[in-house]
Amino acid sequence: MWDALPDAARSIVKELIIHGPQSRTALAKTLHLSTGSLTRLTKPMVDAGLLVEGEVVHDPVNGRPTRPLDVAAAEHRFLGIKLTSDRVHAVVTDLRAEVIAARDEPIADHDPEAVCRQAKRLLDDLSGERPAGRSDGRSDGRSDGGRAGATVGAGVTVGGNARASAQVGGEPLVDAPFLGWSQVELAPLMERALGVPCVVKNDVAALAHQHHWFGPGRGLRDFALITIGAGIGYALIVHDHLVAATEADLGMFGHLVLDASGPMCPEGHRGCAAAYLSSWSVEATAGQGLRRAVTYDEVLRLAAAGDRVCRSVVREAAGALGRLIAHVATVSMVKTVVLAGEGVELARLAADDLDRALTADRRGVPGSVDVVVEADDFREWARGGAVVAIQSFVTGSD
Repeated sequence: MWDALPDAARSIVKELIIHGPQSRTALAKTLHLSTGSLTRLTKPMVDAGLLVEGEVVHDPVNGRPTRPLDVAAAEHRFLGIKLTSDRVHAVVTDLRAEVIAARDEPIADHDPEAVCRQAKRLLDDLSGERPAGRSDGRSDGRSDGGRAGATVGAGVTVGGNARASAQVGGEPLVDAPFLGWSQVELAPLMERALGVPCVVKNDVAALAHQHHWFGPGRGLRDFALITIGAGIGYALIVHDHLVAATEADLGMFGHLVLDASGPMCPEGHRGCAAAYLSSWSVEATAGQGLRRAVTYDEVLRLAAAGDRVCRSVVREAAGALGRLIAHVATVSMVKTVVLAGEGVELARLAADDLDRALTADRRGVPGSVDVVVEADDFREWARGGAVVAIQSFVTGSD
């Protein structure tokens, strides 16, 4: 029945997924539908079990008794996958992107078909009886919420230089140098392995969609997402839509110059965002001061413990991040910027330095941008894959 839903009915489902159960009166008002049209659209979905009615309550709009409508979230499950250079992170969620089960493991074989087979094994495992797993494979004590729902879609996200670079027979070809892939038709390979429709997206774009529907961007028409880690990522939501960007556009963002007299990146740019904020830059700068090799996590731990060298490196990076946020907010005119990625902890460790730099570059106006710092968790990136699968399932398009 999902395939036959008209656009107006899909809008109803989308509204309920994002904002939760609502009365028919409230839905009609939000979606600018007459109550008759809303009843006509929702009745077959209720009869088919796509929507469910709650217990009788008093409608907040007109005070009359009503039974709020909601989606049958547990009846549909989605696989979300995030691929890094050496690991596959997977989650199974319901229709509201609530994680039912999760796991990550090393990529056993980088051949695309082998990765698809590994994804299938993970799906089979996560669809079983075991509860939601922690990233280390141990149970976190959560129930899997029942096994009534069938997996109806999957979303796979890849990062770095991964991109849909060309079209052959209508299918995007994916380049992912960090996986050793070039021009891979990943979506049809995954669909054959998993047995369900599959969407392949850039990981930062998928994460932006997740935050828009279910995270700090829910209810916002405009916000920006910046991710920091091995690379510098960026996504922009304007008027409820993700702004389309080419790989060249996204690559330029990481090399936006913040200080022409700053450190140099491997591509020869002095003082660019990557030269300050990428994990390799933080490691190299701290390593010079400490006169030994050091990992990113170690730099953060030493900075938190008061080490002067690492504290200085983290403060400088946080100041650069504040300037980068100021540039994004000023050019895009968004009022909310979400920070995510494996390097995001530096924003917490040196929050004052970030705020001072941001305020200075916003003409000294404090609080002109709401900065939301998200958790460093690859499960959230995998959840982004599930969200783009949910969006495709609900809206009928990628």
